[in-house]
Amino acid sequence: MRASSFSYLSKQGVKSLWSNRMMTLASVGVLTACLLIVGFAVLLTENINNMVKFVEQQNEFKAFVYTEKAYNQMLTDKNEETIVPSYETKPGEENQWLGVLEKIEQEIKKIDNVSSVELVTKEEGIEEMKKQLGPEQASLLDDYKGEDNPLNDSFTVTVDDLSLLDKTISEVEKIEGIEIVTAASEAASTLTSIRNIINVVGWAIIGALVIVSLVIITNTIRASIFTRRKELNIMKYVGATNSFIRLPFIIEGICLGLLSALIAFGVIWVGYEAVLNTFVDKVSSQWLQEAFRSIIPFEDVALQLGGFFAISSIVIGVLGSVVSIRNHIKV
Repeated sequence: MRASSFSYLSKQGVKSLWSNRMMTLASVGVLTACLLIVGFAVLLTENINNMVKFVEQQNEFKAFVYTEKAYNQMLTDKNEETIVPSYETKPGEENQWLGVLEKIEQEIKKIDNVSSVELVTKEEGIEEMKKQLGPEQASLLDDYKGEDNPLNDSFTVTVDDLSLLDKTISEVEKIEGIEIVTAASEAASTLTSIRNIINVVGWAIIGALVIVSLVIITNTIRASIFTRRKELNIMKYVGATNSFIRLPFIIEGICLGLLSALIAFGVIWVGYEAVLNTFVDKVSSQWLQEAFRSIIPFEDVALQLGGFFAISSIVIGVLGSVVSIRNHIKV
């Protein structure tokens, strides 16, 4: 085929897009929606994978101690002697609660896989919450002192071997005075569950939208065929080949796909950067800030995502064109 003929057929394909602009708009809209869902699902899944890796690399967990009231109630239930709560201890008297915390700390340190233990008192916990609230709202917590402090004392426990984390947690939970243990493995498990749900739901929606896209693109090409039916008959009578007649509709399908890919890529780029900046700026927790730093920059995936969009959209566009030509034109 000569270059002039290809240029003419290409112009005819592009011209058909404008001639049937309502169907073109519908085709581009549905295919763009499909690509957007695919793109966001891929980006979300990849980022969740990175965050899961980050969480799993945190080789520490928190062990929360019973409150002093709850600890005394536990001793009472066991018919053991209770202690004097720290908020009732008078100056110069022994702080029995501090002795309980030291005993628990020593018990935790005896566990083989534990490398370090750090006590975080409930007073320090309140101060940390004040820092997170900021200077304007920190005063709201000023009344939470002594007996009115609702927080628990806790220990930050660091382990040597992350593969033994569950076993270490189990041993810490057996220590008298430990109420609950929270670990990064729980967060990783939650993130993994979210990722699996996104995959299942996302691919189900994508499958439905691909079918809808094919149907609408097929109808768009069918409308182009109907508009040019007299011209196609004349071309056939004067000896035009099947390829010569088919090519404009193939090009039309390719243009529909590329236009959809371009719009979807631009929307995802702007939306991804906006969401990323919003989350990073508003998150006050240092741990979460570290986790969000593991999010993949868009520049690192732009080329792969753009290539995937272009190839998949062209394939869908050409497939829709081929189906339409096969069913609705006799060449």
